[in-house]
Amino acid sequence: MGKQRAVVLGVMLGVVLVASMGALGQEAQKAQKGESSLGGMLYTATFTNVIGFLDMMSIYACSIASIALIIEHALTIRRSVIVPELSVAQIKTMFDERRFREALEFCQADPAFVSGVVHAGLIEAANGYEAMERAMGDAAEERTARLYRKIEWLNLLGNVAPMLGLFGTVYGMMVAFSQIAAKGGKANPEDLAGGIMIALVSTFCGLLVAMPALSAYSIFRTRIEQMSMEAALVAEELLANFKPTAAA
Repeated sequence: MGKQRAVVLGVMLGVVLVASMGALGQEAQKAQKGESSLGGMLYTATFTNVIGFLDMMSIYACSIASIALIIEHALTIRRSVIVPELSVAQIKTMFDERRFREALEFCQADPAFVSGVVHAGLIEAANGYEAMERAMGDAAEERTARLYRKIEWLNLLGNVAPMLGLFGTVYGMMVAFSQIAAKGGKANPEDLAGGIMIALVSTFCGLLVAMPALSAYSIFRTRIEQMSMEAALVAEELLANFKPTAAA
């Protein structure tokens, strides 16, 4: 299932990339005719020189990666995956019918967060309920940390993209001032346009990548915190029958 999802996302991003490059080509033709547009500015900033090309392509790569991660996290970090109602209902039914061995096997095979926590508790059933509680707590913390590490890439991209934009800004201004020095302080606006274009467009694109990446990171982090707590509470409720008072 995970491989199929990765293939679908890869195909989607490939189509987006091809379409974007085609659009840039069309905008370049407009720019040559004197028509100004955002696509034309992107094309000019990207293909003015080698350093600008490498910087802009790095920002484009960050953009594609952040889009892919946001789509993947939106599909996997949600209640129907972490605390699926069907899995909870099946586990509860097995416990009510005292089919503990079957419940253990089901939780081991089920990829849901809550099933993993319940499975960790069931393994320690022979050692008492306190051992089950400790095992469930450790499993919940481990799976929560794994989810946090998973979304950390969005945080990284959201911080790296503005730095790439700042790099383009500094380099673009260097290009512009080198033109002024080469012309003896009498450079025309056309001589400065390339460097200034790199400076402004790279900053714009870096911020454009960072804002949704960091926003999505914050949203997914909050979602993980809420749903991991919910999964732990649901697992504790499912294993409430193993408490000594309940057994008595």
